[in-house]
Amino acid sequence: MLSAAVAKRTGKIVGRTKSHRLLTTSPDDLVLTSINEETKIATLTMNRQPVNSLSLELCGAISKSIKEIEASKAKAMVLTSSSPVFSAGLDMLELYQPQEDRLREFWTALQQVYIDLYGSKLATVASITGPAPAAGCMLAMACDYRIISEKGIIGLNEAQFGLVAPPWMADLMLKTVGHREAEKALMLGTLYPAKDALGVGLVDEVVDKDALEEKCNAKAKEWSKIPMHSRVATKMLLRKDQLDHVINTRAKDIDDFVDLCLSDPIQKGLGVYLESLKNKSG
Repeated sequence: MLSAAVAKRTGKIVGRTKSHRLLTTSPDDLVLTSINEETKIATLTMNRQPVNSLSLELCGAISKSIKEIEASKAKAMVLTSSSPVFSAGLDMLELYQPQEDRLREFWTALQQVYIDLYGSKLATVASITGPAPAAGCMLAMACDYRIISEKGIIGLNEAQFGLVAPPWMADLMLKTVGHREAEKALMLGTLYPAKDALGVGLVDEVVDKDALEEKCNAKAKEWSKIPMHSRVATKMLLRKDQLDHVINTRAKDIDDFVDLCLSDPIQKGLGVYLESLKNKSG
């Protein structure tokens, strides 16, 4: 059974397979959610086409869906994408010539996604369907286990286009791959091909894209068999200090980000970057 909270979010149940109940209102939903009633494994699918760039609205939808899945009987969650791109990171249009109030709201929503995902009581598996740069990499690192398609690339590459990863995101990289590797990766803006990401510990497995869904569900099922109270207590033992630090310093982090983003060099760099994308698409 699915929780009333999840059903309420989407308004109606629109489909059912033998073991899944599917929840959505239209293909335009930013997030699609399903729960396997037999295994108690949920799937949260990012669905902001074409590349799941993180907007204010997508961040809000991800956080809301995580909380609703937690309120259901699900024990584990696979985070994936309906696109060949896992997530292209931040929506640059949120950053370029923004209204300051919306910029603050956007950064607050991104912080909340990190807090909700990194601190979730669910066993979380990232199904990295393809490229996962910048904040897309953050989403993957915030999960408990990461499996990437063999054609995927991943990394915090903010430095390549004149931005700086926020302290909490950089710290997550440091905890994932170690201090020296994180130093190099962050300063160079490294994007790791799948096998290189496996080599430094940024991901846990590399699989053929056709096997990705099956592998992720199997791993989620494995993790869900661990008694929840002990698994969650262990997760909090390892992550509570970092989560508390992010929560306690989030106002300063927002101020620092807004000041940086609105600075002339950053705005000029974003303008050049967006113009280059426009030229490529043209």
